[in-house]
Amino acid sequence: MELQQLRYFEEVARTQHVTNSARRLNVAQPALTQSIKRLERELGVRLLERVGRNVRLTPCGEALRDRVGPVLAALDALPDELAEVAGRERTTVRLAIESASGMAVEAIADWRADHADARFVVMQDAASQRWDVRLRTVHGGADRADRGFEAARFVERIGVAVPADRKIAGPLALEELAGEPFICLAGSRAFRSLCDELCAQAGFAPHVAFESDSPAVVRGMIGLGLGVGFWPERSWGGLGEGSARLAALADARFVRTLEISQAEADGREEAAAFRSFLVSFFEKRWREPSQLGA
Repeated sequence: MELQQLRYFEEVARTQHVTNSARRLNVAQPALTQSIKRLERELGVRLLERVGRNVRLTPCGEALRDRVGPVLAALDALPDELAEVAGRERTTVRLAIESASGMAVEAIADWRADHADARFVVMQDAASQRWDVRLRTVHGGADRADRGFEAARFVERIGVAVPADRKIAGPLALEELAGEPFICLAGSRAFRSLCDELCAQAGFAPHVAFESDSPAVVRGMIGLGLGVGFWPERSWGGLGEGSARLAALADARFVRTLEISQAEADGREEAAAFRSFLVSFFEKRWREPSQLGA
């Protein structure tokens, strides 16, 4: 069966008049008649029978009409439906958040305040998924950037949250934290992986007392003074009204680089505009005074 055959049959089934249907379809009547006869041969049943100058549907013809009608209507509606999907696709930003999720959520909220129709698909593991904009921690600095992506990078120091009443004369050496209970992100998180790598380079192994895969839980426990923990100076914000404060580390290696990337092959305006906004959002935060001082 061909689509044209089914459209011809559906028209004749509706009018039950071959001549009128041929006129409406702008085809010759013999061509229309032959098309329906071929359809009957392919199906092995009679679909129409002549009644005077008109035709009428056989029971098989009625069954085919009832099945074909909705299918052809659905096909006719496809262009409009696909145009609608394409419109949503153009305004949807696929955002891979692998680091600094709190800042990313703040940026999304600010963006939607002026772009109420904006749509986001947020993912935390972009390894096997298509993304438009990605926010991640880059291990090893700027020379590790992927080819094919436009990227902006922000470097921040990593401090350590300690009890607020602890007397600190200057930057803390890692050895001063030996034996302290550490509160950490679960090992799969990029920030935890980076801190573990930096500690290993310094010959230091934190005593992990608590760990969670939720940055909010880690933030809350550190803020309550239940232990010490590594804390980036800008991207996680402040410690809040708790019993901990942020202290600098003497080891200059304790920094991380956040990277905001956009796939260069993605020419969609919405993704490009949000990526520019996200970069500006980070630039503004980076101009604010650091929790670790100058």
